[in-house]
Amino acid sequence: MTVGRDLARFLALLRRYLAPHWPAVALLVVSSFVASALAAVLPLLMAPILDLALGRPIGPKDGAIGLGGVTLENLGAAVFQWLGVQSVDDRLRAIAYLCVAYVGIGAVRALVEFANYLLALWIRVRAAADMQIHVFQHLLGLSLRFFTRARTGELVSRVDNDTRAATYGLETIVGTLLTAPALIVLYGWLLVRTSPRLVAAAAGAAVLHWVVTRAVRGPIRRLATDQFAIVGERAARLQEAILSIRVVKSLGAEALEVRRLRDLLDRIFRVNMRFGIYKHGEEPARALVGYAVEAGLLLLAAWELLSGRLGVPTFFLFLWVGRAAVQQVGLLSGAYTSMQTTLAAAGRVSDLLAEVPEVRDGGETVTAFTDRLVFRNVSFDYGDERVLDHVDVEIVRGEMVALVGPSGVGKSTLADLALRLYDPVEGAITIDGRDLRTLRQADYRRLFGVVSQEALLFNASVRDNIAYGRDGITTADVERAARIANAHDFILELPQGYDTVVGDRGVRLSGGQRQRLAIARALVGRPQILVLDEATSSLDSESERLVQQTLDRVVEGMTSIAIAHRLSTVLSADKIVVLNRGRVEAIGTHAELLTLSETYARLYRLQFAEPEPAGAGVTASGTGGA
Repeated sequence: MTVGRDLARFLALLRRYLAPHWPAVALLVVSSFVASALAAVLPLLMAPILDLALGRPIGPKDGAIGLGGVTLENLGAAVFQWLGVQSVDDRLRAIAYLCVAYVGIGAVRALVEFANYLLALWIRVRAAADMQIHVFQHLLGLSLRFFTRARTGELVSRVDNDTRAATYGLETIVGTLLTAPALIVLYGWLLVRTSPRLVAAAAGAAVLHWVVTRAVRGPIRRLATDQFAIVGERAARLQEAILSIRVVKSLGAEALEVRRLRDLLDRIFRVNMRFGIYKHGEEPARALVGYAVEAGLLLLAAWELLSGRLGVPTFFLFLWVGRAAVQQVGLLSGAYTSMQTTLAAAGRVSDLLAEVPEVRDGGETVTAFTDRLVFRNVSFDYGDERVLDHVDVEIVRGEMVALVGPSGVGKSTLADLALRLYDPVEGAITIDGRDLRTLRQADYRRLFGVVSQEALLFNASVRDNIAYGRDGITTADVERAARIANAHDFILELPQGYDTVVGDRGVRLSGGQRQRLAIARALVGRPQILVLDEATSSLDSESERLVQQTLDRVVEGMTSIAIAHRLSTVLSADKIVVLNRGRVEAIGTHAELLTLSETYARLYRLQFAEPEPAGAGVTASGTGGA
């Protein structure tokens, strides 16, 4: 990857996220040049001070000095001419006045630079926030398949660390990359006008700084990328361990997790050390370059002074201006090196933004489900093995449709396709005759309520968890949904009732309580289609009984799609779809399927403990997750 491409991507990000704040950015640019102009005034004050201190004549010797004729040799005289000063009675008092002006200019410059820092900080924080919102919004818009191959901690690191790092270069760009060249040009012009021979030392400084920058630029950017990646890996490792704390403790794996973290931190240590060597190893190298250039400048200036080609005031002024020019060259080179970290972060953010969702939004709106949801010749795979193969299913409004079959035959995948979390690789899915690809995803999914096998709750209040994702939900709506879900009574027994915070993933509640809250959340928006994905399989017998009673009451008269391993939960379904080997083996009622489907009959016998007929073969296949 070339530097040009990195820089182009970084500038594209800046343009995008700085555009809303362009008045503040314009003010920052102007005020940065004001600070540079104040810095340029300082040698104009230093020159007359040296002339007065060393007893040189006041004003020009040979008539007026034009701007094109200014050199360091006559700079003091030119300043007196511009100020209209032709003579000075008390040189010490004049020097004192100039020193006060020097301090005043320096103080104003310091205040302007501090104000610039605050303004740049405001812009940077705002731009980083805008970038984080956009990256997070883009991330949420990606298809579910993307999240199956990405690690959550890594994605969190990109949204958090990388977006902030991608804007860290703002102060550097405005404060150094824009203003340092202007000062270098000004100081260089004065130096060249005074002694082209001496400017060779300053030019040598630029070359040497360029050599240092060239040597460390690539490794710093590469190591910065490694650093961001491994920090994301650390976040993923910590998140996985904490979220799986029950498994960790149950298996006594605390030592294993600590050992894995220690190994990862050792890798982070090595990356950080290498990064630090390149990132900060350049500082002594630049310091050495600076000392060498200053010594060379001093030697050449002394030679010019002793040979009579340079006056004493000019000697000191040349050293002062030359050193200032060398410092600006060093700052410019250092800023470019520091930007490599920013470029690395910007590259990672750009890579994430370049991810394209597989499920694209349609342009049409949908507000109601009036007739039927149809799967026509639908096939689907996850990239390696076909999960569904030419499936045809119709779900008529008001029906309860159950999806059953051995593990791994595509039951949950079929439900995910109904929600349009994926698009089929072949065939089409329509609702009331309209292809799902033509509809806006948000509108379409509002038709659904979903209760999954694991009731994932947020670390928020009961009220917020029930109302989550639905606009305009009132307290009455929340309580209505809780009553239907058989959750209202236990909610009132909680310490703060509906305002009780349930903890991460609802850890402060029992499994049955979490599942009933999940049912209330699915119902609060008055969905027209309810999806039940193994809604009771992870519960104990008593909790399963309570939740099943709730579900039986909820699905009555409502269009629902139920995925179940336990046939007892779907015996009364209007239509049972038996899936096997990725295909629809049979569709019918419970009574019909006992004779129509060998797979269904076998599952029924296994679950209800009926003896297996002699010689019966196994027709189910697959043991993976549905």
